[in-house]
Amino acid sequence: MRKELIASLSMLGSLAASGAAAAQTCATPPSCETLGFTKSETDCDGLEALKCPFDQSKLYCPQGGGKDTCETVPGTIVYSDGTISESVIADKIPIGVVAYVKDGIRFAVSLTEVSKTWSSGYEDVSCLNNYRTPSDAATDMNGDSNTMCIVNYENNNVKKYSYPAAEYCHTYSAVSSGKGSSGWYLPAAGELKAMSSNYDTINLGLLKLSKPRLASNYYWSSSESNYNGYDHYAWIVRPSDGNIENGYYKNTSKPVRCVLAF
Repeated sequence: MRKELIASLSMLGSLAASGAAAAQTCATPPSCETLGFTKSETDCDGLEALKCPFDQSKLYCPQGGGKDTCETVPGTIVYSDGTISESVIADKIPIGVVAYVKDGIRFAVSLTEVSKTWSSGYEDVSCLNNYRTPSDAATDMNGDSNTMCIVNYENNNVKKYSYPAAEYCHTYSAVSSGKGSSGWYLPAAGELKAMSSNYDTINLGLLKLSKPRLASNYYWSSSESNYNGYDHYAWIVRPSDGNIENGYYKNTSKPVRCVLAF
């Protein structure tokens, strides 16, 4: 009897061990997300990364200097290597502060500004749209193409006027190479107005870098005016509240802050 009991217990032990082994074999492995593999190759571009053993498209890369440091939102800092961060990174070169992100449009403002005239005289830049009212000018989000139009017009036409504001932004370079070395432009009226919703946040980003804040002044836009049917005017915008002022004399000096789409 004793031998039979021992044999029975031994059999039960074997079955239990077998069941435990089966349970381990059938256990659901942890997901990539629970293990911290939550990034894509784009997120980890330029960083050392580990791939999830269960799904090679899921990656982990550390914080501290790459695109994964934070979401691209107004007020964050753009660096010359194309990365973005909420904080100042000592070994990187900042080139701008994110000013606007919405509906696939995003651009950063430059870290400096100057005073320039829109043009040295009065003439209609024929390749530009003319906006008659502030509400019309607010629809212009085409600063990049406006700037190229003005610069090409200046280079190709035989008239005597220059266009300092657009030319300044077209040739502006935050660094000698990399992101920010080219591609800057004079923002359109709508782009300057769009900054108003992020005005304080933009200035906080500039403050982190000890750079000049966006003032509560009117800035030149690249949007031309048809105010009163004359060629004398272009639109100015106050980014602190988004107010767009009726056409202003083009040969008047106003602040200029360039922007960069990225």
